[in-house]
Amino acid sequence: MGSARYRTIADDLSRRIDEGEWTAGDMLPPMEKLAAAYEVSRNVVARAIGKLSQEGRVVSVPRRGTVVRPKHRRIVMRTDVVRRNTRHVRDGREFAAGYSFPAAMGNERWTHHVEPDVSEQPIDDPRLAHMLNVPVGQPTLRRLRVTGPEGEPAFQISTTWIHPRVVADAPAVRDPQGTGPGAWIDAIEALGHGPLEWLERRRVRMPTPQETKLLLIPADLPVWEIVRTSYSALDEKAVDVTQTVIPGDRVEELSRLRRDKTAAWPHSSTGPDGPPIAPPPT
Repeated sequence: MGSARYRTIADDLSRRIDEGEWTAGDMLPPMEKLAAAYEVSRNVVARAIGKLSQEGRVVSVPRRGTVVRPKHRRIVMRTDVVRRNTRHVRDGREFAAGYSFPAAMGNERWTHHVEPDVSEQPIDDPRLAHMLNVPVGQPTLRRLRVTGPEGEPAFQISTTWIHPRVVADAPAVRDPQGTGPGAWIDAIEALGHGPLEWLERRRVRMPTPQETKLLLIPADLPVWEIVRTSYSALDEKAVDVTQTVIPGDRVEELSRLRRDKTAAWPHSSTGPDGPPIAPPPT
């Protein structure tokens, strides 16, 4: 009886979500209120919520509650192409500034899900400190953004650490928007560091508690971590390191395979190691 009841409640909550009573990003009522409404114990409601969580319909966010996840989560195909960013608007006019990196391909306008934070913070991650070539724990300018397309949950968390020597020369990087969205990158290149070159490192890992809260994902959903280091054309040293974290179910990587000259077609009968050892097929 109890088993059938929690399944019925889960189905009803799912129906109510589909009908728009709660949309992506909304919180469901507290379990106590749901238990009273359905005239069951809190444990029965908890099992129903657990079923919806397993189905990807909701996620439990610490100190916030049960949040509705989008039913369909768009997947972005990543390539290795960096484009000029033309998605910005200032005083009602579109303008270009900064770059659109592969994790954010497309020309749609993205919104901030939390207020952008630009502040001095200790860089405690030894991996990132090593890439930026600063001591672990050194106060470093951090630009934190949580962004995504309008009307969708946050797509990514981007944390940029800018080398102190660059901050000293380009005060505009301290402003949340620089001299306009993305223009803080332009300011760095204008100092003589341009054109910047980029190197990316990518890995899959489990999210931190803070990442699950900001991205509205379950704790057992892996995330993509993409760390991009920008190198100066002036001295070939790192000017900034950006860590981007994206839910694992929202991105696929697309790679175009290239032929080495040894794999050129039509095929050659010999190669860099000499003629083939095996006899040709008969």
